[in-house]
Amino acid sequence: MIASLRRGSRWTAAALLTLGLAGPATLAGCSAENASANCPSTSECTITFDRSADNAKINVLGVEISVVSADDDSVTLKVGGQQVTVQRDASASIGGLTVNLTSITDSEIVVKVTRS
Repeated sequence: MIASLRRGSRWTAAALLTLGLAGPATLAGCSAENASANCPSTSECTITFDRSADNAKINVLGVEISVVSADDDSVTLKVGGQQVTVQRDASASIGGLTVNLTSITDSEIVVKVTRS
């Protein structure tokens, strides 16, 4: 398929993205505010939110995820417009995703999100 496409064309870039040759971070389509993500595949991301920020959000795996509130043992997230509360070292399913709260400190909140 790629051999029939001209080098430098938009179609070549689209074909590479479709085949996953451009890397997971490109395919994940990540945009963020007061957050960062490590997406080793197109179905899994580990997200670190700045806990002190008034507005921490990120767009990964085709959905926007933002922090609504947090305490020492749980975080409430807005995932694709729906709210979910996740306890430390526990997971919750929402909108075809599984969200796991892996760490919460005074400075950051770390969650792992995978497609269910």
